[in-house]
Amino acid sequence: MHLPNVIVLFLACLSFAAAAPFWAFFEQIPLTAYLPATISSTIKSALKKADIIPDVLSKDFKPSLSLILSYPSHHDHVFLGNVLPTSNVTSKPVFEIHTISPNPTPTQKNTTYTLVLSDPDATSRAEPVKAQMCHWIVSGLKLQPTDNSDTFTLGTTEASKEQSGGLTELMSYIPPTPPPKTGYHRYVFVLLAPEDPKDGGKKLDKPKDRPHWGYGKVGAGVKEWAKDNGLVAVGECRPDAVDLECGANFFYSQNDEQ
Repeated sequence: MHLPNVIVLFLACLSFAAAAPFWAFFEQIPLTAYLPATISSTIKSALKKADIIPDVLSKDFKPSLSLILSYPSHHDHVFLGNVLPTSNVTSKPVFEIHTISPNPTPTQKNTTYTLVLSDPDATSRAEPVKAQMCHWIVSGLKLQPTDNSDTFTLGTTEASKEQSGGLTELMSYIPPTPPPKTGYHRYVFVLLAPEDPKDGGKKLDKPKDRPHWGYGKVGAGVKEWAKDNGLVAVGECRPDAVDLECGANFFYSQNDEQ
């Protein structure tokens, strides 16, 4: 089985997990255990440890895509809950999407994905009165075959313009700026897909506002917006479309003044 990119992500998570507030979910696993089911389970475990499941994602979340992100200006990577200084995430990240399985389904190959960034801890995790906060929405993402490999990937892409290479920046990137004395905030990247694969070119509506994603309700955000736009909210896929379940990744950041 050829899983180079997924193994790289998994090993990187193991290497950098010590910097995260919730690193304990990583356990030493023999190399023979680096299988798609194990990787998917590890991603889900990280999200549950951080309460991203259920704060942002459904408890039925089952990742089938790995989402690799980095902030190139400071060579910082997002590793399922590591800590990044706010000064290092002021510019948009670059990202790659990989299938966890070496044999992507036809639906995965043909689906147009949307990547979002949300903060469920605005203004603080103890008092999330503005949560969730919408930080970024970019759509038009398509998997492409990698040369000489069975891996399908979006390729490292920077959405530096509102319309670039088929990508549409629906909501511009707002850097994480947690207020002073509010502790660590979770910044969560989620991939979404159309509920109906035939609707891949459907125009998406912008959220009416960034706090609560415009819904005026504490905790509202990714799932509500996805549903209103005909996208598959994580864990809400139809039984006959489980291969559309999407990927997620996250990091922590806090204001220097605590």
